[in-house]
Amino acid sequence: MNEAKNKNLFIRVSEKEKNIIVQNAKKCGLSISEYLRQRALGYMPRAVLPEIFFSFNDKLDELCVAVEGKITADTEEKITALIDGITAELILPQKEKAVV
Repeated sequence: MNEAKNKNLFIRVSEKEKNIIVQNAKKCGLSISEYLRQRALGYMPRAVLPEIFFSFNDKLDELCVAVEGKITADTEEKITALIDGITAELILPQKEKAVV
């Protein structure tokens, strides 16, 4: 269940800092609030990928279907792991290492 987001935080930033934050939020397809929330909670939001990436990903999926049963299970497993790794690296937000 999502917790209600009804508390405000106010911070002061320079014009240059604000512009950087706005640009970074825009690149990630996030509101400024969501971008800052993710960053403050230790996540590194990912930039929205161009449509060509998703076309490329679809082609990789088609390749997996085309070679299914024609290659060894080990090779198929490696291809699947590679695609999953690419997806995780480029799409999913990553938790940053805690700064102590």
